[in-house]
Amino acid sequence: MKRFLGTLIGKSVFLAERILRYNASSFPGKLVLKLFPGYLKTIRYPGTIIMVTGSCGKGSTTRIIAEALRACGKTVAHNLEGSNLLNGVASTVIRNVSFSGRMKQDALVLETDERYLKFITKYIQPDYLVISNITRDQPPRQGDFDLVAEEIRKAIPEKTHLIVNGDDPVTKRFSLVTDNRLSCFGIDHCFMSYEEDRGDVRDQNYCPACHTKLTYSFRHYGSVGGFQCPSCGFGRKDIDFAITGVDPESRELTINGSQKLRANELILFNLYNIIAAYAVLSLSGEDSEQALQAISALHIQDKIYHEITKHGRKYVALNCKAENNATYNLAVNAAALDPSPKTIVLGLREISRRYEFFDLSWLYDIHFELLNNGTLENVVCAGPYRYDFAVRMKLAGVPEDKLIILENLDHAGEVFDRQTKGNVYGILNFDYIDPFIHSVNEIQE
Repeated sequence: MKRFLGTLIGKSVFLAERILRYNASSFPGKLVLKLFPGYLKTIRYPGTIIMVTGSCGKGSTTRIIAEALRACGKTVAHNLEGSNLLNGVASTVIRNVSFSGRMKQDALVLETDERYLKFITKYIQPDYLVISNITRDQPPRQGDFDLVAEEIRKAIPEKTHLIVNGDDPVTKRFSLVTDNRLSCFGIDHCFMSYEEDRGDVRDQNYCPACHTKLTYSFRHYGSVGGFQCPSCGFGRKDIDFAITGVDPESRELTINGSQKLRANELILFNLYNIIAAYAVLSLSGEDSEQALQAISALHIQDKIYHEITKHGRKYVALNCKAENNATYNLAVNAAALDPSPKTIVLGLREISRRYEFFDLSWLYDIHFELLNNGTLENVVCAGPYRYDFAVRMKLAGVPEDKLIILENLDHAGEVFDRQTKGNVYGILNFDYIDPFIHSVNEIQE
């Protein structure tokens, strides 16, 4: 009876929200769990449960998995809205469950917050758990990345199959601290890799097994790349699912030396999302060729990557999570790899909506110096923190006469069109993606 009442109340709240055109994706779950704390334990879940957690990339990875499963003929329940705490997950369950308490879909795919994973797995035990990466992210909330890794470790159910980023020594160390079945995904050396030490911020400098300093044959960003311990052998090895080739012209990827798929956007974080999703699909029993075709047909969401051409100039919006140097560094590297003259747009409205701390220390973990490579024409700094960005760019060696300061991005298209040169890369927080795209669309043809 309690399960039925909980489902009825939750679905009624969803209906009321739809009628009132009010979108609070986690509220139905919050209300039901308040009234019936054990509600999630009473549900009969699908036969395949997949969760994705980590500092960044989890939302995009779950979307690829869910859409590829649908393309393979499966029915899927998925928290697409990104509500990845317990209340949001409960809302996803309520939306998809029948009044008899059964979820009739073939698979449940959940993006899960790394610190809240332990509250979710208390009720829902995944068959597969992807750990995308663990890095310094939202320091006022998360603290040190080691604490986050330990929180994830404590949340892993005994029978869950772990799928971890084998290029990241922080996630690879789960092979040392759990007895779970574990598979690794990664990306071999490619045109986006580098051998030299750029002075990047690295989360894991020393071997977690014997504390010897790690060495690298190549790097992708930060601590991620071809790492190895010269003493005990811990390192990037036993990669079960690898992108072994990347063709920048055709955008064709080679998987495990033979299988092919096409990436519609060659951004490194997108390639990690793709290979993680392919690993899950393969391990869960999907036909590999069908999975490859499904992934090849997908584009990055416009909110993550959006490209527009105006007057022969390319305008690219790259969504970078504030307080996370990993996503910013990958976007900076993507812009730096473009050999054409370029303008960079930086800005955000809110650092976080979860707390009142206005921490900008993460700006100094980003390797903006990569942009100052002879192709940089202008940097536009916009929003409430425009002067903080401008100071950081001056420290990166950008001359002051190349800086353009804007109060906001409202109607900034004319500035882009008349006062800047080259391709334009907006490396922005999620709250400035729409204003950037809108401003570009205002440029007259």
